[in-house]
Amino acid sequence: MSEPSNSSSVLSSIHAGAFVRTLLPPLIVWGGMVAAATLAGQPGIICVTPMAWLLALWCGGHYIHLVGGVHGRRPLLGPGLLGAALGLCMGVMFILVSTFYMPVGPDPGEASRAQVLYVVLSLGGVIICTLLSLFTGWLTMRRY
Repeated sequence: MSEPSNSSSVLSSIHAGAFVRTLLPPLIVWGGMVAAATLAGQPGIICVTPMAWLLALWCGGHYIHLVGGVHGRRPLLGPGLLGAALGLCMGVMFILVSTFYMPVGPDPGEASRAQVLYVVLSLGGVIICTLLSLFTGWLTMRRY
């Protein structure tokens, strides 16, 4: 019997329904807050994105709870990917709101600093949200 391919093995380690049901609530909460504040003329709320990364603490444990603590070959793959997806989505929100509602002035130095900030917050969000989600996923798995 042949070994399954790596990509199908990874996909079979993730419960898609639990993944989506865990990813959507923090995105809806944060996206709704950002949209409401931005439409009210306060786009600066997007600068609180690093605090919103704390929503990833909920993701890891909730995912493990939804899958019933089932241990596969990669039990923390789901929480890790959830955190990465959440961080990436928040980074994209940050870039979009910053670009369209808080435009950078004509100074080239200001534009380059803004680009560095976009990269730092986007990558930082992916890394930190992944770690936070992995942590709570691991804690929840220990209880099962």
